[in-house]
Amino acid sequence: MFTYLRKSNPPHIGSIHVLSDSDETRIGRDLECDVVLEDPLSSRVHAIVHQQEELWWVRDVESRNGTYLNGNKIDEARLIKGCTIRIGTAEYEFKESLIHPTELARRVSLTQTIVRDEPIDPDDTGSFAVGLLQDHEHGQDLLMLYQLSMRLLALNDPDEVVQISLELLLSSTNASVIGFLWISDDGGKLIPQKVIPEDSAGKVALSETLTELVLEKGRAVWVDNQSAQGGTASLSHYADALCVPLIRDNQTLGAVHVYLEHGRFRQSDFEISRSVSAMLAIALVRARQQATLQTDHTRLVHKLAAFDELLGDSAPMKELKTKIERIGRASGCVLVRGESGAGKELVARAIHRVSARADRPMLTVNCAAIPRDLMESQLFGHRRGAFTGADSDHVGWFQQADAGTLFLDEVGEMTLDGQAKLLRILEGHPFLPVGASKEVTVDVRVIAATNRDLQEFVPDGKFREDLYYRLSVFELYIPPLRDRGPDVALLLDFFLDHFKVHHGRPQLGITAAARKKLLDYQWPGNVRQLRNVVDSAVVLSGDTIEEGDLGLRDVSASGELESLRMDQWERKLIKEALKRTGGNVPEAAKLLGIGRATLYRKIDDYGIER
Repeated sequence: MFTYLRKSNPPHIGSIHVLSDSDETRIGRDLECDVVLEDPLSSRVHAIVHQQEELWWVRDVESRNGTYLNGNKIDEARLIKGCTIRIGTAEYEFKESLIHPTELARRVSLTQTIVRDEPIDPDDTGSFAVGLLQDHEHGQDLLMLYQLSMRLLALNDPDEVVQISLELLLSSTNASVIGFLWISDDGGKLIPQKVIPEDSAGKVALSETLTELVLEKGRAVWVDNQSAQGGTASLSHYADALCVPLIRDNQTLGAVHVYLEHGRFRQSDFEISRSVSAMLAIALVRARQQATLQTDHTRLVHKLAAFDELLGDSAPMKELKTKIERIGRASGCVLVRGESGAGKELVARAIHRVSARADRPMLTVNCAAIPRDLMESQLFGHRRGAFTGADSDHVGWFQQADAGTLFLDEVGEMTLDGQAKLLRILEGHPFLPVGASKEVTVDVRVIAATNRDLQEFVPDGKFREDLYYRLSVFELYIPPLRDRGPDVALLLDFFLDHFKVHHGRPQLGITAAARKKLLDYQWPGNVRQLRNVVDSAVVLSGDTIEEGDLGLRDVSASGELESLRMDQWERKLIKEALKRTGGNVPEAAKLLGIGRATLYRKIDDYGIER
């Protein structure tokens, strides 16, 4: 570690005096002093700087006019990095550095003076702004930083982030030229990306020497080029130059150059450049991450053949879409029922999209995929040490979805303890994460889904009756694909077009026999099964998709049951009973061996026409 004093006012501004760890540094007019002053207000030996027990001190040597530290007269005081010593009219800043301070001057030019060089803290974007609050003369600078921060928060385009930051810095510092450099794709060096004003781009070369200096040391540098005769060629035309690195997560990502053709920068210009560069680094990294996420999202959506709206023009789907529009604008819970693969999550997203919470997140949880002993921990969170293996605090799904929507798929698999907590949340009460002593309150709209009849779980004690009625404020039933008529052809063409492009087979066709087999199939796995069958056929077929390329089993030929699901067979039995009785519900109930009220409810649940 090198410790030194740097002259911070004329004459000889920027001159450096390295301090000795073992010897005292004497300051005064005497020619034998280590730091010789020409100021008549200073004494022959005015003050002494020394180190004691690894701490640095300054001591006044009974001088006539006194020694001042940060404006306060002292007899002896401890020195800390950045403090200012004033002796007569001479002012020195106490500095510490990992490199020898004279190396900075040699790297730029022997005829150029480094006015200031400061380490960059990538997390400190407001220290200068705090100083401005105490100086009303720089209120305009503070307003500029505030406006920039607000504008950057609203931007997701990296190019706009750079353009707006540089334009505001140009107008604030009255600079002649501002340049922006960003790290190359191979990470080897910084390359110029933008120079403003734009008409200066071909007339100025950003100083490579200054860039290397700043990047190697990670420090902002202010170079006084007033007296340079043979300095670096790119700087010789300018009187003053600033260079500030863009640092994020301990990595140097780029640099900003600020040049002034005539005159000098103000001290506040240097500080503003540091603040703007810190804000630019944060905003630019965020904007580029956002752009990457958006690209990845688009790619994944395309790869998975997801779609943003429910496809289907059949009567049941039109009715479902109408209900979604109405329910979405309400605020109560929604219970979505339907067979596996029918699109329950897609319906939940459609509800969220038309709700007042559309600008907030919707999180999806498959309750059946969570181990029963971890159900409460995953949904409601836990505190460190709450159970074996709880090595840290965990924020549950409900807290993560606060102010948004939480989709609970297979809600019938939730434990009874979990159901009790869920009921409290839905009633507006706070809840306790596992092992916590402080309750948590959240604002979450719950959309639950199941492929089972939850009412059948209630008598067996597997599902709370009060929770069932709370969840089913609004209830939606998704018709199975086999009951959606023309939608099968619509979905078939959609998936076929998608997977042909995705697998690089845009010219692939399908025979009439294969198409007819797909349209006539009952689709017990619903839309999910259709998607997977088409995906597989596009990959495995030859020049044309044939019947043999379809991963479908002929149920009638094999004698196998097409499904073991109770609700599917129950639906078929009800239809058959109504057919045999000519639509007479009481007679059909007798044939089925169930009560008339139960049959009426099941007819409504399944959307069966009589």
